[in-house]
Amino acid sequence: MATNSGTFPQDLPSRPVPTTWKSRYCWSFSWHAYSLHTSDMRVLARRISMITTLGIRTALSILSIVFDAYNNFISGMVIGIIFSILGFLFVSWCLACIGEAEGTRRVCGMNMGRLHFDIFLFASSLIHIGSIIGFFTGMGDLGYIIFWYGMWILITVVAWIATRAPEQPSSHVQV
Repeated sequence: MATNSGTFPQDLPSRPVPTTWKSRYCWSFSWHAYSLHTSDMRVLARRISMITTLGIRTALSILSIVFDAYNNFISGMVIGIIFSILGFLFVSWCLACIGEAEGTRRVCGMNMGRLHFDIFLFASSLIHIGSIIGFFTGMGDLGYIIFWYGMWILITVVAWIATRAPEQPSSHVQV
């Protein structure tokens, strides 16, 4: 029998902190998440994708407001201005959360890591580039509505995943 078999090990890993929706950082992010001053090419590509997505969403919001003003649809213009400001703030927060996410999250039995978030941001920017082209080439009202709200929901869900606490690596402490 070993002499230290009854002692408690001293080198235990920290326990993961349980997270709830209340403990997630809501509406707080650094504008540094959008800074292009970096030497890492992956971070630069990620941030360019975030800026592209946010810029095109903002441009489409402005075009929609201008279209409402042109057609003398004043109530639609006022509501559009309010929702455009709120949408800009919300989507910029969501994209910052996605852009700053580190580690791996387990969602529906699958592990989502930094590469998955980067692919989402790149695909999102490509979809938004396609949407602005479609806006000028006759996407149609239904196509625009499906795109706009579909991407809004998708960005929100991915941001929700990004705000989850990353998984802790499994401990291999032997007693």
